[in-house]
Amino acid sequence: MLDAFHLPANAVCYARVIEVLAIFGLIGWLMLIFWEWLSSLQVFPFVVGSAVLFPFLVFRDFICLLRRFHLQGVRQKRNPIPPERFYWRFEQRRILRSIASAGAIALVGWCNAGTLPAGLHWDAISTLGALNAVAGLLGVTRFTSAFLVFVRASQWFDAMRPSIIGLCRLLMYKLSANYEYLGRRQPETEREKVY
Repeated sequence: MLDAFHLPANAVCYARVIEVLAIFGLIGWLMLIFWEWLSSLQVFPFVVGSAVLFPFLVFRDFICLLRRFHLQGVRQKRNPIPPERFYWRFEQRRILRSIASAGAIALVGWCNAGTLPAGLHWDAISTLGALNAVAGLLGVTRFTSAFLVFVRASQWFDAMRPSIIGLCRLLMYKLSANYEYLGRRQPETEREKVY
């Protein structure tokens, strides 16, 4: 739009830099407001502690869920073999139920921790709020790791699953006409004959 006014190239470049800086400034300002609101809550120490522990707990739970749902091949980055294809049809529903129940536990736990004064005091109400924060952390951990397992396993069996990723891949294919976005693999006929 700025090019229509026949401005020099430097002026157009400076205008775009100012636009980018304004966008980053707005995002930074919104993050600062959110941080100030969050730090005013009594549950804030538990939120910070959860943010520190969260990546480690998710990684550990992700590995455990892959083993539990018979999906170790996802970590080995190999194509699925027929027994894993058989397991996936049954385990898919169990993973979705795990995602739903963990999401409910996380929501209830963090809402209770925020409602109760879950501070660093040693009274009964603070202890109950702290236990709710722990339950919320464990619920968010299981929700995230189960969701990651579901997405990774779905992509492992079919690149167009889950549906939202398949729609994005289809849209990228329509925009670029690049077949790699569809993720179609050539079947390994020799390997399939064995089974």
